[in-house]
Amino acid sequence: MQGEEFLNEIRKKLEELEEAREELIKLSRELRINSTRAIAAVHAGNFEEAKRKLKAAIDLLEKVKAYKKYPEIYGIANDAMQELAEALSFFSLISGQDIPNLREIGIEDAAILTGLGDVVGELRRHALDLMRRGDVSRAEKCIDVMEEIYSALITFTFPEKLVPGLRHKVDVARQLIERTKSDLLAAKLINKLG
Repeated sequence: MQGEEFLNEIRKKLEELEEAREELIKLSRELRINSTRAIAAVHAGNFEEAKRKLKAAIDLLEKVKAYKKYPEIYGIANDAMQELAEALSFFSLISGQDIPNLREIGIEDAAILTGLGDVVGELRRHALDLMRRGDVSRAEKCIDVMEEIYSALITFTFPEKLVPGLRHKVDVARQLIERTKSDLLAAKLINKLG
């Protein structure tokens, strides 16, 4: 058959892409695991462990960014980047720092926005922990931060193709805020009665 040369070039390119895909899946999995463990460490109040996991995740992100040259597969890393955006944001907010510039770290824009959407759920969980401990005023501040994030995200009215999942996450964030406010009201009543 004539033209076997171009078919061999296609095969070589696809083999390279397949190998890169496998490596990117592995790196993304490790990135996601470290980010998830950082979030768990923050909830446990172990900020040193959270810092270690975040550093490991950022180091993995540096390796992930090398695969940006393969746009056909780079989207595989989106969920892991989203988890890192969530972890970095949650750690920063709970430790009283500003959220770092996640774009400068190398997290993709869509992953930043959806990661911020997810951080509302982590803040709810933290607020509930504070309420259980009787720290209603700090729980109230948590709700204020949840609302700030929601107010910022609601302004991103872009099509689903540009920021997949954001609309749903914003809707869920609104529900979580309302439920947390209701929980806070109940906690305040219990404190008054107790």
